Amino acid sequence: MANIYLKVPTYVAQFYRGRDVTNRLSEFQPVEFSPFQQEYALMSTSMMLISEQSMEHVICFSQRMWNNILNGRKPQGGKAMLKRDPTEWPSVDEVNFLTDVSRNKKTDGFDYLCIAAPKTIVMGGQYKNVTNSYTLPFRQANGLVKLLRSDFVRILLNWVRKEQALCDLRGIERDVIMCIDHFFYHYNMCLGTNGTDRDSMRRMAMRWIEDARMLADDINDEDVLFEYESETSKQMPDIETLIEEIRQNKDNPKKLNE
Repeated sequence: MANIYLKVPTYVAQFYRGRDVTNRLSEFQPVEFSPFQQEYALMSTSMMLISEQSMEHVICFSQRMWNNILNGRKPQGGKAMLKRDPTEWPSVDEVNFLTDVSRNKKTDGFDYLCIAAPKTIVMGGQYKNVTNSYTLPFRQANGLVKLLRSDFVRILLNWVRKEQALCDLRGIERDVIMCIDHFFYHYNMCLGTNGTDRDSMRRMAMRWIEDARMLADDINDEDVLFEYESETSKQMPDIETLIEEIRQNKDNPKKLNE
């Protein structure tokens, strides 16, 4: 099976590796998508056979290109530029050096995510077997990054909403930041050792939560809220009605035994 290696924000890479909490992935293990997911559909319609020599961007590498990097060579191949252990995941500095990318604060916040490529794709009306030289062009690679990031944000926001709703139900006052930290912990997201990266992620998450408040969250449409006669007859009594019935039955044991 061929893989591709996509440049994504570090938090996205860590999330997808830890998404299945019962089977966390190492950096070398590929994330797999179902044929029914958007990510799979994008890959199956966009992947191309691109030779190492003609590669012009550093957003997505083929299996052959990544193997060159693991062995200290440029993605295009050639002689080794670095002496490194191919069983170790390359650092940001190593990839930047081998791809001639200058280091800055933005490049430090990225990692490469190993993704399982489809076994076959459709090209020109024909099925093609995907080999180790297939990868994504620049525009489609960026599109895949956006899909992964959007999915991450959606799941994070849903987590925070559910945790807060549960806390409200139990009368617990819980800070949003704590909910966000619980999310990071659950998915094994180790965001830096000095706290700076974690604080940055908290701020980003708070911005996403504020942006999400702009979306319609309440149902007030008359058609949706209208109660049909068949629904009313089957409606479960509310808790106050149930308590009153229990009290009446307690006062009238004969009725309780009927």
